Amino acid sequence: MSSSTLQVFSVRAVAMPTGSRIAAAAFVALSRMFGRLTTPRVKTPTEEAAEVREMARLVSATDPGFASDLYAAAARHEAMNG
Repeated sequence: MSSSTLQVFSVRAVAMPTGSRIAAAAFVALSRMFGRLTTPRVKTPTEEAAEVREMARLVSATDPGFASDLYAAAARHEAMNG
């Protein structure tokens, strides 16, 4: 014959210290504030096309075919969206 013993331990809930609540609230408030400050500005199609044209200018000496593709893509983007 065998017997089994089962012991159950209960763990009391530990209250969160007041200092950590204040620190957590401050962290949440600061992260929300910085999140609003760093919201990226939406670029216009003209600005986006200008960036693509700049990339094309940078690669035109080494890869003229790719540069002409980039110029064409920028023109299409402006025509379709701007």
